[in-house]
Amino acid sequence: MIGRLAALALITVSAIVPAKTVEAANVLKFARAQAINWNGRAIDTAPLMDFYKRQFFKGIWTTDSGLTKRGQELVEALSAAVSDGLSAGDYLSGFPGNAASLRGDDLAGLELFLSDAALKYARDLHGGRTTPAISEPDIVIARKKLDHVALLGSLDKNGVAKVMDRLRPQHEQYRLLRKALAQTGDAAMQRKIIVNMERWRWVPRSLGERHVLVNAAAFLMYTRDGGKTIDKRRVIVGEEFHKTPMFSDNIQWAEFNPTWTISRNIAANEILPKLRKDANYLAKRGYLIHTSWEADAPAMNSNSIDWSSVSGKNFPYRIVQPAGPDNVLGVVKFLFPNKFNVYLHDTSSRQLFDKSDRALSHGCIRVDKPVEWAALLYKLDGSVTRNQIDGTIASGKTAQAKFRKPIPVHLGYFTVWMGDDGKLYGFNDVYGRDRLVGNILFGKV
Repeated sequence: MIGRLAALALITVSAIVPAKTVEAANVLKFARAQAINWNGRAIDTAPLMDFYKRQFFKGIWTTDSGLTKRGQELVEALSAAVSDGLSAGDYLSGFPGNAASLRGDDLAGLELFLSDAALKYARDLHGGRTTPAISEPDIVIARKKLDHVALLGSLDKNGVAKVMDRLRPQHEQYRLLRKALAQTGDAAMQRKIIVNMERWRWVPRSLGERHVLVNAAAFLMYTRDGGKTIDKRRVIVGEEFHKTPMFSDNIQWAEFNPTWTISRNIAANEILPKLRKDANYLAKRGYLIHTSWEADAPAMNSNSIDWSSVSGKNFPYRIVQPAGPDNVLGVVKFLFPNKFNVYLHDTSSRQLFDKSDRALSHGCIRVDKPVEWAALLYKLDGSVTRNQIDGTIASGKTAQAKFRKPIPVHLGYFTVWMGDDGKLYGFNDVYGRDRLVGNILFGKV
């Protein structure tokens, strides 16, 4: 696939050699235009003119002899877009073969064409071709933004290759996948690599010197410090109907011996049908039910409620499972408050970690051997000791311990991963997200 794309998209510039004259293109005629149609390509000129005003409307890519040095660098960079899993045709479609003979409005049109292409390529390379949400409500990653004026000025001053290399994701996995893309001839694997390179463009440019990365597709979690993976462990993530979301946040604290407050959705969809059959369902399991969702709402007897008349649309009662050995959250949870109310936590069903397919939760991430992991995080934080953790758990009392320095946590979804052994590992697309992103990238929707 990569060879075919390169063959279709590569535009050589060897025939476009600037002569001695250096009369730059002048785009003043289009200064008040919102957009132009040039050589079959619609160009949004409005965002470009803030830059050209500072240039006294003189071009940086073109002269009346063809392309400038920077213009040649840009065309070369766009032609090689395939090395980052992008398509040169997205940026160079409509590029003329007679650039050296263009004059007047045509030369100005080429100048604007190239600036427009430069901005689109920089945006796609830096932040992705697709918007991270891709119509999925459980992906809340803001698209990266670029300053158009500063970018064009930097390209002119510092050179195209240098600036684009800085915009390219600096994550180790991106670099390794980019290398793998160039080395594999398998079209299906190339598509999979390209989809995952796109995802690396979405995540924050810096994950944090010390951070946690959950790869929901692999059911794995990595803790990294100082550029090295210091911990890797199994996790359980949301089942297909309750996908674990994708976003970045900061782990603020851990709670030991947590209680579990059942969400309205779970209460309405899973608990209510059981209560309609048996009003003692909660009492038999040691759960408490409160008269409302208010924090100080008193507990009540579930037998006093006519469950057949309770609507699931706005479940009115707060149901809580007290702390204890049977609590579904286990003995510890790690919190980073977010709109999805998801967090990392222990589980009372630890045997589930032995399953190969661990998409089993309601969206939260269950962590294998979480007390061991908590001890590691607090040791790095220089705060709570393992003895203190063990003593708190043994007390049976619910207690919180803040981290001195919040730990960046990234909930990701990568179906291709380069292992420490240099091998490329593929994981099942358990949520169908590869298909959705691939259809957008490769033109099926």
